[in-house]
Amino acid sequence: MKRHTINNAVALAEAFIAAADAFKDREKTDEYFRQYVGICGFKETAAIRRASMELSRALTEVRKP
Repeated sequence: MKRHTINNAVALAEAFIAAADAFKDREKTDEYFRQYVGICGFKETAAIRRASMELSRALTEVRKP
């Protein structure tokens, strides 16, 4: 495990949290978003999925010996 892989994973975890916070903020203020978020995609949901994928890849690097 190398320091740069840990730092990368931490940065991507923070990016994932920021994407989740943006989703929550829009969910609080946008009725249309709340109504259709389960049916169609929005930029916030895409950002969460992308951040999740990048975080997963970074975590696999952390797990490598």
